[in-house]
Amino acid sequence: MKIVTLQASPHLDGNTDRLLDWSERALKDWRHDVTRINLGAMNIQPCKACFACAETPDAPGCVLSDDAPGVFGEMINADAIIYATPLYMWGFSAQMKALLDRSICLVRGYSGEEHRSLIENTPATLLVSCGGPDAGNADLIRESFPRYANYTRLDDRGIFVFPHCTDVNMLPNSHGATARELARVLTE
Repeated sequence: MKIVTLQASPHLDGNTDRLLDWSERALKDWRHDVTRINLGAMNIQPCKACFACAETPDAPGCVLSDDAPGVFGEMINADAIIYATPLYMWGFSAQMKALLDRSICLVRGYSGEEHRSLIENTPATLLVSCGGPDAGNADLIRESFPRYANYTRLDDRGIFVFPHCTDVNMLPNSHGATARELARVLTE
């Protein structure tokens, strides 16, 4: 399988990066091809809500000239996607949020019988690192990712929240096992 991972932390050696690395290593151990995209290193402008993308039925068709079309191309050609973000203000990091907002260009015919997506049926998971507990902290992101998955017609394989990530060098061993489980769930 060709798996694309979207790393949305601005810290390339932080908690989200380490957790995603553990999942990616498991996938590589199982002979999957993994392509990581570090969204923090990308120029992804905010969506302008111009809906010009709706004019091209079988391609993203966004009019903005930045790195997002290349990311969307990788997502479209992937057999599975891991979205990885630190929890910021109970939601996605700005780096991930910009890409999610721009994902409107992947969807056609929303809320009608013609509702389809260029990433339809692609298995996807969400990896979330957070400094505090899961309960009362990650509840909003647990609500919003399934809505995004429904909108883009992804095959939602679940949300994996890694609580109490305050020091990348002190992550619990259980997080490594959970990261490996994320990889298994994504590819089964």
